[in-house]
Amino acid sequence: MEVVDWDKRYREGFYEGATEPHGLLKKFWSAIPGGPVIDIAMGNGRDAIFLAGKGVRVWGLEKSGEAIRIAREGSVNTGHSIFIISGDAHGLPFRKGSVTCVMVFYFLLKSVMEEAVDLLKKGGILIYETFLKRQNKIDRWRNPEYLLDDGELISYFRTLDLLFYEEAVSSSDGKARAVAKYVGRKR
Repeated sequence: MEVVDWDKRYREGFYEGATEPHGLLKKFWSAIPGGPVIDIAMGNGRDAIFLAGKGVRVWGLEKSGEAIRIAREGSVNTGHSIFIISGDAHGLPFRKGSVTCVMVFYFLLKSVMEEAVDLLKKGGILIYETFLKRQNKIDRWRNPEYLLDDGELISYFRTLDLLFYEEAVSSSDGKARAVAKYVGRKR
């Protein structure tokens, strides 16, 4: 199994230029009923900073020290405060029913899917976007353990009311992506 050195990737600029929030968040941020929000595996913080700019209190969870450094710089440079927790998603350090939104972009840990839903208050929103296994046919190889089968993402969230779901192959900046996008509300 490939072990990714996330600090090295961030230091070498692998995610350089990724400053805009994800399109799914831009489309659905207004559905979030206030704060607080948790951004699991927040990376460089672009989504957390975007929401903070909208007046939302955001907690970002990230294990890469280099990504955290970049997120802190972005927060300071924009004047939009985010709260950052250095940690691993294997044990989400938040209370059940404590947040109005959980967002996850391009991170997959199937063992915490149910726990992510449990973090939501009634009426809370889950926003999730990640790669499908089809990605390996159109781009560089990725560990299939961190990719989803078609229809799999939506299957984890049957207890939520579906607001949006899409599986598609799209292209931007010369890169093709096979992704699943999900937005749901806790009953």
